[in-house]
Amino acid sequence: MTNVDRTIDRSIDPTADQVRALRDHGSDGAVVMLNLLKFRDRADYPDAAGMASCSGAEAYDRYQHAFTVTVAAISQAEVLYDGPVEQVFIGMAGTPETDWDKVLIVRYPTRRHFLAMMADAAYREALVHRYAGLARTVLLQCGG
Repeated sequence: MTNVDRTIDRSIDPTADQVRALRDHGSDGAVVMLNLLKFRDRADYPDAAGMASCSGAEAYDRYQHAFTVTVAAISQAEVLYDGPVEQVFIGMAGTPETDWDKVLIVRYPTRRHFLAMMADAAYREALVHRYAGLARTVLLQCGG
């Protein structure tokens, strides 16, 4: 998969309609994003990125650092939970619907903070790590 293909992968990137829905609907209060993450065994960086080989989880950690530290003043992201999926308790284990490596729950003070983060140049540069590290993801918007 090329870098261009990754930028339009709907399992990784939101659609324009999804971004508009986040922007235009919902309360003005905090928003919590629940991330279900499945990592690649090895990160898949484009050659132009010049990144040393690492695991998908390590690549995603670089991305996570960007929104929690690098652009923290903009995102004001607060990690509420960051941990591995240990087992499927309810549901059919081994299916894509239940096969996740990590759960990440992040709270933002408002939708505007989340959207400002997405528009920030430093954040957008860090997306290369997200694309390289993730095999697939689900991002659920919740009330805060």
